[in-house]
Amino acid sequence: MLIYIFAIKLKLLPIQGYRPLADGFWPFLRHLVLPSFALGLSFMALIARITRASMLEVLSQDHIRTVRAKGLPAWRLLFCHALPNAAVPIVTIIGVGVALLLGGVVVTESVFAIPGVGRLVVDAILHRDYPVIQGVLLIFSATYVMVNLIIDLLYVVIDPRIRY
Repeated sequence: MLIYIFAIKLKLLPIQGYRPLADGFWPFLRHLVLPSFALGLSFMALIARITRASMLEVLSQDHIRTVRAKGLPAWRLLFCHALPNAAVPIVTIIGVGVALLLGGVVVTESVFAIPGVGRLVVDAILHRDYPVIQGVLLIFSATYVMVNLIIDLLYVVIDPRIRY
């Protein structure tokens, strides 16, 4: 649908392909807008949903009612008091979503004809190149483990009540 609307009907973005950064920043960016948006769209909806649910839960707690009674502005109440308390589930979903993005990059690069690791995996599977498949899976797995380790370490920074 994104290709049909933004590339074919409105003619705003290119349908497929890739331009290196050496060709200029704007052609490079123009070719990456549609694939990036397609890859992040479902993940963006998931983060918005979790953020909303977590914020509603925190906003109904007693300490938020106390802060509201003291007369703080709404933006300060949301960003300084509610959002830090709601951040742990949001950061958890972002860590889990890395797997969605790593899996989605394979399809996105194939659809938009972008040369990258996802396209490399598809070509390696079609040619039964097992060492390349194993190497890419090892890199994807290591990336996922490292992101989850960083997320776990961020819990202490976000919420000082958490100790390891």
